Amino acid sequence: MMTPLLSTADARQIRNQLAAGSNQTRVTAETLPPAAYCSEAFYALEMEAIFRGDWVCVGHVATVPEVGDYYAIDIAGEPLVVVRGEDRIRVLSRVCQHRWAPVVSGAGRVKIFSCPFHKWAYGLDGQLLAAPFMEGSESFDKTKCPLPEVRTEIVDDLGLIFLTFSSTTESIGERLADFRARYGNFKLGDLASIRVNAMDSAFNWKIQVETFMECYHHIGAHPTTFEVDQPARLSSCDDGKAGWSVCHSPYRAEAPPEAKMSGLPMFPDLVGPDRDICDYVNIFPNALLAIRPDIISLLVLFPEGPRRTAAHVVTLAHRDALADPPAIEASFARKADFMALAMKEDNAINELQQSGVTSRLARPGRLSQLETTVWDLANYVRRRVSSLETTPGA
Repeated sequence: MMTPLLSTADARQIRNQLAAGSNQTRVTAETLPPAAYCSEAFYALEMEAIFRGDWVCVGHVATVPEVGDYYAIDIAGEPLVVVRGEDRIRVLSRVCQHRWAPVVSGAGRVKIFSCPFHKWAYGLDGQLLAAPFMEGSESFDKTKCPLPEVRTEIVDDLGLIFLTFSSTTESIGERLADFRARYGNFKLGDLASIRVNAMDSAFNWKIQVETFMECYHHIGAHPTTFEVDQPARLSSCDDGKAGWSVCHSPYRAEAPPEAKMSGLPMFPDLVGPDRDICDYVNIFPNALLAIRPDIISLLVLFPEGPRRTAAHVVTLAHRDALADPPAIEASFARKADFMALAMKEDNAINELQQSGVTSRLARPGRLSQLETTVWDLANYVRRRVSSLETTPGA
């Protein structure tokens, strides 16, 4: 795999700015340079250094519970499919090995993948099962034409599916050992998916991560939603970890119970403060979790360009919730208007940011102590991008 080189003046400038921020501390922290959110050159570097070179979350096992369940994704320009086979979950290329038409799109349940172009058929393990009218092709061997499989790791106790195009990157499970210990009582790997939604946003993936991961913006973006019961002043951020960061968003003492709970069964093993928890977690680079006592929202981001991001939003709950579908619907109905307004508020601010970062007068911004999770992501990006080579003399 070739490493793209920093060969433009734009990319050189961004790299110099990244290096300038490498010696910051929590009290001197700044954002990444604005061009990191809109530059095509920098986006290409991110795709190689991060989305092709590191572990990337692609979902939760609960979204493919039965054999044949699948959903299509795109990572760094690669059309892929996550599928549960007879033996295990795989991530396969969804590009037919004949003449490259994608064999599947969307999500659903199948017994085989059948190319719409010439009807080549593949099993759930990627093996080519049928290739019509290829008998006259000398030395054609079906066993040598499988859908390529991408290296994956499923962290069982989290239920999270990760992939990497690198053969040398260390285990993501080991990197997340401290996260697994901290949130072990939530039994994430045993949760059920009760809803999956898709999002498409007109802003950079890092803008979406950063807004999700700090509550400072509650005072401006969410004055009648989150700021009411989760005021910005009560929030705090832990020191960054090797593979993740966390922002705590406590409720005010007077917050009503319905503000804290969705109405679904509480996770049964929670004790102490976890019974009132509201934590926002970023598993680098692209997995976001909103962790509450009875429901966990997982957002998995799939960049589609420097100014556009797709996302899968998976709502996870205790399996007991599946026994009472009306309760699930009632829970969502209670929260639907609130969450729709809050999302509209976030999107409006993020689109303004995406417009602002293109200004020639924009500069890296100083961060408050309520935003150190933004700095944690910036440091992760700095580490990954700094590993790429530059063109001599560029």
